[in-house]
Amino acid sequence: MQTYYEIETEIPLNHQLSIRLPDNIPAGRAKVTVIYEVNETGGNQMQMASFLNTLPDNPAAGLSRDEIQAFVDQERNNWDD
Repeated sequence: MQTYYEIETEIPLNHQLSIRLPDNIPAGRAKVTVIYEVNETGGNQMQMASFLNTLPDNPAAGLSRDEIQAFVDQERNNWDD
């Protein structure tokens, strides 16, 4: 059987959380889920740009950054049609 425990906290600038659970939660394996708010304005595009900037520029191994961005832009434009 699974059960659920929820508590709200602030994520500090160092992005480290320390969680103290109630004594009635037994020791053992657990899943930790972080649910947070994001700014929807440009969020997905910013995430994609950030991801693309982390990729090594190695066209011999596949598409270049510019080719990937062109493909993604073309796909997005097709959604509106």
